[in-house]
Amino acid sequence: MKEIVFENVSKIYDNGGIGLENASFAVEKGEFVFVVGKSGSGKSTLLRLVSAQMPKSEGTITVGGVCLSAIPKGKLPLFRRQFGIMERELGLLPDLDVRGNISLAMYATEQPFSRIKKRVTQTMATLGISHCAKQYPNQLSGGEAARVMLARALVINPRILVIDEPTANLDPDASWDMMCLLNELNRMGVTMIVASHSRELVTIMKKRVITLVSGVVVADEKNSIYSSKAMDVFAEKRVYNERRQYQNLRGGLPN
Repeated sequence: MKEIVFENVSKIYDNGGIGLENASFAVEKGEFVFVVGKSGSGKSTLLRLVSAQMPKSEGTITVGGVCLSAIPKGKLPLFRRQFGIMERELGLLPDLDVRGNISLAMYATEQPFSRIKKRVTQTMATLGISHCAKQYPNQLSGGEAARVMLARALVINPRILVIDEPTANLDPDASWDMMCLLNELNRMGVTMIVASHSRELVTIMKKRVITLVSGVVVADEKNSIYSSKAMDVFAEKRVYNERRQYQNLRGGLPN
């Protein structure tokens, strides 16, 4: 069953920058997909489009059989509850302990207090951070902080986890532990879309890999390694040349 479908999706920012261009792909329910590419290639844009955090400019995005364009703006927050989102920008609040930081996600979805306490306790145990419950962010190691952010994404029991650079600033052991956790959650049936810059971990995991270059999907392979195209300057030049030629055909739009 197709969980997520992109059909000719583009995202053009107000300043004319291209975040994603004419992307088409489908993600099956329960699949684990890496999105790779160098900085500025469009990884974060793709994740935010998937989770309805920003509108697309062109094309069609369907999640769970629902076309995002058909959802009234006022109902988008309710729709987003099926996503667990882990982003570096959504850091931990320094004045709340670990339990408080994780609980925030459930308060935001208006869960009853009794359920919040039980679910947060279960999630901390699942991710091995029960011992950190009363600690504050500045008392955590990098690996522990990453697990807390993952717990905050997981505590609402999402169908889909959207994760941006989960191993950024982690040492090799903590990075591998994080990937093992994500793999185990995927085995439990959670659809996983992970943007990563880690060549070694992506290669070891041997999952499906979507490679972006300048907002364009240049490779989409299953049981794959970190594609060299993610860093291929020739692929980037090809994308820019094709984009320029297309703009010229449309009447000399600015480059």
